[in-house]
Amino acid sequence: MKKYYKILLFLLVSSAIQAQKKSEVDFQTRPAITLNLDLKKGWEVSTQYRAKFNQNSSNYRGSYLYLDVEKKLNKYLYAGVGYRFGLVGGEKFNRFSGSIEGKYKYKKLTFSLRELYQTQQQIISDDDEGTAENYLRSRFGVKYSISKRLDFSLSTEPFMHKKDGVFETDFWRNRAGITYEYMKRKSVNLFYIWQPDVNKKYPDTKNIVGINFIFGIKVK
Repeated sequence: MKKYYKILLFLLVSSAIQAQKKSEVDFQTRPAITLNLDLKKGWEVSTQYRAKFNQNSSNYRGSYLYLDVEKKLNKYLYAGVGYRFGLVGGEKFNRFSGSIEGKYKYKKLTFSLRELYQTQQQIISDDDEGTAENYLRSRFGVKYSISKRLDFSLSTEPFMHKKDGVFETDFWRNRAGITYEYMKRKSVNLFYIWQPDVNKKYPDTKNIVGINFIFGIKVK
């Protein structure tokens, strides 16, 4: 009889483990506010605060602070560097990035291709940081100017994680958004992101809806 109890217990434990390994789909929301400074000679500085809510938007996951600097090199090329401080689940993270982006405008369409390399470290203590995680991100996008004040955009971007000297795609970020300039240098961006994992036995998927209030200042 004990033998059958052991078999039954084994089956129950195995079922519980398999249930935990199933793929999950989560709905998230990400509100943000951004300030852009349009400087002389093609320089632009922007800062952003963003919050993140997960578990079907019922749980406050954390906040992020961004600082980005971009320089227009010529008619088609832009170069940038960025920093992000993350406070997520009570843990702190530093992230640094560098990018190069090409843009080409044809009538009402603007095509773009951005290559970005980022490295992120968890802050273990005030004097020590954890092992860095490095990613290569290649984003292809297109923007359509519906009117002078209204734009619609689409983009797709694989996040490739560096592991043992090789980049492997962890997930894809596919984004659709609409931006409306309701006043001069004041706009709002509504977006949706479909973000599925790849190269995993039980891939998770994130459905993300966000809103970003953008304020611009031209520095003479």
